[in-house]
Amino acid sequence: MRIDSRKLSRLNLTEVRPEGWMKRQLEIQMNGLSGILYEMWDSVGSYSGWLGGTGESWERAPYYLDGLIPLSYYLKDEKRWDICMRFVEWTLNSQTEDGNFGPVTTRSDYWSRYAMLKVLIQYYEITGDERVLPFEKNYFAYVLREVKNRPLVNWSRARVPDLLYCMKWVYEKTGDESILQMAREIDGHSLDWISFMDILPFPRPTSYYMTWENIENINHNELDKIVPFHATHIVNVTMGLKHPALHQYFFGDIDGADITRRGIEQLEHYHGTASGCINGDEHLSGPDPRQGAELCSVVEYMFSLSVMLEIFGDTALADKLEKLAYNALPATITEDYMAHQYLQQANQVQADIRKRPWYNNRNDASIFGLEPNFGCCTANMHQGWPKMINALWYKEGEDTLVSMVFAPSRVETVIGGGRVCVSLKTEYPFKDTLRYCFGCVPPEKLTMKVRVPVWCKQPEVKCPGAEIAQDENGMIVITKVFCEGDEIWIRFPMEVVFSHWYKDSVAVERGPLVYGLDIKERFEVIKEVAGVKDYCVYAESDWNYALSLQNEIKVEESELEAVPFNKKRPPVRIHMKGKKVPSWKLENGNTTEIPDKQEIVGDTGDVSLIPFGCTNLRISQFPWY
Repeated sequence: MRIDSRKLSRLNLTEVRPEGWMKRQLEIQMNGLSGILYEMWDSVGSYSGWLGGTGESWERAPYYLDGLIPLSYYLKDEKRWDICMRFVEWTLNSQTEDGNFGPVTTRSDYWSRYAMLKVLIQYYEITGDERVLPFEKNYFAYVLREVKNRPLVNWSRARVPDLLYCMKWVYEKTGDESILQMAREIDGHSLDWISFMDILPFPRPTSYYMTWENIENINHNELDKIVPFHATHIVNVTMGLKHPALHQYFFGDIDGADITRRGIEQLEHYHGTASGCINGDEHLSGPDPRQGAELCSVVEYMFSLSVMLEIFGDTALADKLEKLAYNALPATITEDYMAHQYLQQANQVQADIRKRPWYNNRNDASIFGLEPNFGCCTANMHQGWPKMINALWYKEGEDTLVSMVFAPSRVETVIGGGRVCVSLKTEYPFKDTLRYCFGCVPPEKLTMKVRVPVWCKQPEVKCPGAEIAQDENGMIVITKVFCEGDEIWIRFPMEVVFSHWYKDSVAVERGPLVYGLDIKERFEVIKEVAGVKDYCVYAESDWNYALSLQNEIKVEESELEAVPFNKKRPPVRIHMKGKKVPSWKLENGNTTEIPDKQEIVGDTGDVSLIPFGCTNLRISQFPWY
């Protein structure tokens, strides 16, 4: 028997819209690679196998559409929406009598179909196209019949949680009880991420367990029989994080929230960095800030967190989602959204083509460009901002609206039988104030909950005439018969704090933002394809500083620019004292090991830090004295 343990209800995609700086960020994205890839990158262009052509026929078009569909909808971009519809129509018309669908050349693949099912979920929520629900259910039935003779392996086995997510969605739309039995059978074919999260089997970098040189020539279809290739692959891990939540949703026989909490704690302890990333270059690679974190893993971790947030209602997951979105995501993509890295580093002082200690990525993995190392991130990075919009607001029960993740936005939905419209006007995460402005309101009392971030000690709340309390989870609870024009004003004072990481390094944090050293940067063009440039980036100023933890810290806030994560004019700066460390040097494009405290000598000077998301080069995990 299924036990539905959902704490929150996700709103339909059309009920939340971006505003303010978030909408501007989406516009920048559309004016960048998201808006031009179809015309200039063959992997998702008119020759795509997902349009019946002879081009790439696996995951890249589904990845791309997973971001482009909501992006086109939010911005009312008819040109890009029409491009999306070509893929959607071809896909819906490609399903055969047995339930399979997609390009003929990859008909034996399961994983790319999971990805396209996620695309169709967003398409349905925008259009209500009645073909989608039976289409998805037919594919579920196809998989169950097929796996008896052709088991799930490799990517398809590791990424079963994405298929379970689609089954959850269809079940909630249809109430079809047969999907519960399907889910139970499908779950049994998944790589066991639940045991993985319960006791992390890989607390060391993957190189400790298997060297790439010894396995790179093994037939990839046989890899999982010999080595834990897919269980250590960073994108699989971040996708697999939602497995305990989905298993609990369907079956209720585990404490998925506790397993997830332990799993994330272990991954952060053994492989985490200050920006919220789990290091993986291509596989779990330890907590050293010189190792890389793949862009695909950032956006997939964000999506997994939003799924877990709905099921568990755990506010700590919202804190982690904000940290990734407001630090790691913008840091690995240029301001104009015209170039990205495959791998970002927490301590990154040079991004060029030279041999780095990656596990099995190429030497160009850290440059900024169209397709560094491998094209999966070029296709997949587009989902980050658009899909986050759907994680900003939730419902709890029949009469409670929940503001969980903070960004300027507008929600319009039905609560307690009446319509409610609320706009959140804010420059969060750069500034500390939230202002909720009510438009249409229901006639009865409305309860609204607002998450209190884990870093905030003393929130300030003003809402005249309202009952204001905090629930058992520490959320602010505001109840009132609201009138049009009413406002809720909330301030989360942001203190500068230090967190400790690898080799007892420290990161500087203020609110949800991590700060990096403001390094003068030089971009050098090394290649250009169809107007899109690949760049190496070099430091033109000193970076080898240690921070004093005992001195006056000055926070300087500026007006938010049209480009939110702005390198030249960042919205916030932190000024503090530091010392240069001559023994901390550049070696093969990376820093040498973080120095010990006895190496920190010399004169004290001023150090300027800016938001991690505003940097292309950075030190974010510092030695200290």
